[in-house]
Amino acid sequence: MNVLITAAGIRGYLIKYFREACGDSGKIFAADCSGYSPALYDAEGYFLIPEAGDTNYVNELIKLCEANDIDGVVSLSDIELPILAKHKSRFSEKGIQVIISDPEVIDICYDKYKTFLFLKEKGFSAPKTFVSPEEAIAEIEKGGLEFPVLVKPRKGSASIGIKTVSSVPELHNEFGNRNDAIIQEFILGDEYGIDVFGNSDLRPVAVFAKKKIKMRAGETDKAISIYDEKMMQIASDLANRLGLYGPADIDAFKRDDEYIIMEINPRFGGGYPLSHAIGADFPSKVISLIKREKLEPNYTVYPDNILMMKQYEIVIKKLED
Repeated sequence: MNVLITAAGIRGYLIKYFREACGDSGKIFAADCSGYSPALYDAEGYFLIPEAGDTNYVNELIKLCEANDIDGVVSLSDIELPILAKHKSRFSEKGIQVIISDPEVIDICYDKYKTFLFLKEKGFSAPKTFVSPEEAIAEIEKGGLEFPVLVKPRKGSASIGIKTVSSVPELHNEFGNRNDAIIQEFILGDEYGIDVFGNSDLRPVAVFAKKKIKMRAGETDKAISIYDEKMMQIASDLANRLGLYGPADIDAFKRDDEYIIMEINPRFGGGYPLSHAIGADFPSKVISLIKREKLEPNYTVYPDNILMMKQYEIVIKKLED
């Protein structure tokens, strides 16, 4: 059994986790649009592929999978997810499983305003979110919102393009410079990352939570494991109502006793290695899905209050290679 990790980037740790999970039963391959992606060189074979926006992206990826007997594909890129979800059946026809949620789920997660509407409809706490300055200003005048507020891309990732604004003129100016943006309530409180995994029945089978201590470019670098049954139940209910399949990452803030859902990322989150360190082992679960094995809920009682920290490592290759 062979697995391909696309958009490998700098996440060599995931390649290593998959190799450990796969053992001698198959190989782990990696792909990226750039040869300067260090994670490529942790795999047992690697490929350069077109960018996700290229018209040949899907065709080339399918050809690559067929030529190398790839059984399953896992993407680490927000940009690739909508495309792969849309063409999931094309891979399936070739006997290749793409471990990804349905297109409707990906769309809700990728579009931050649709995320807000979904959370509101299903009864989950979410930051107040607006698609125009006029709506936000009206809410401020009513006393239901106050400065500062966040202006962020409606479809974005890695915390790119998020700006804190503190006045009406600044809001108009910042929003006017964006083609597709939202205005969101600024939440004060502790920030949490929750890794969840959905099985073939679209039911959550595992939840691991952590309190974020240090972030870098939208990724969690330092965190403390938190075993909080209320938070884990909220994440499990959300994953169930949304119908998440495979690995996903939920970002939340805690304000007083309330957990406020900020984002849902239907892929391996940047803080996943911290959950892996306390027993999550989502790569083994991915391999079980590819093998069409039944995954039952197993909410591991993991250690609480464990500090986990990521660090850099250097990958060296000869330039001619």
